[in-house]
Amino acid sequence: MKAVIRDQPCGYVTNIEVVKENGKAVIRIDSECASVQKYGEKIPPLGIRDVLARIPENPVYRLADLKHSTCIIPWMVLKLAEIELGLNVKKFFEFETQD
Repeated sequence: MKAVIRDQPCGYVTNIEVVKENGKAVIRIDSECASVQKYGEKIPPLGIRDVLARIPENPVYRLADLKHSTCIIPWMVLKLAEIELGLNVKKFFEFETQD
């Protein structure tokens, strides 16, 4: 599964690819953001327990030493891993702002 994340508030474009290999989700990230690129290189192959771990223990969040606490990339990594491992459906949220 591949996703392109663009139009983030920071303006960077990030490509995420998640491939199932030997029962684990292998994450590949290519980002214009140096912090996200470095982060992507640290994420190990994720098993089901890793993907479903609560946020304080979740390796994807624990490794996320990113400049912005609201960066969507860790969430996208987990969502794509869930889909690739057959743990979730390919459906994303929608939102709209109200002034």
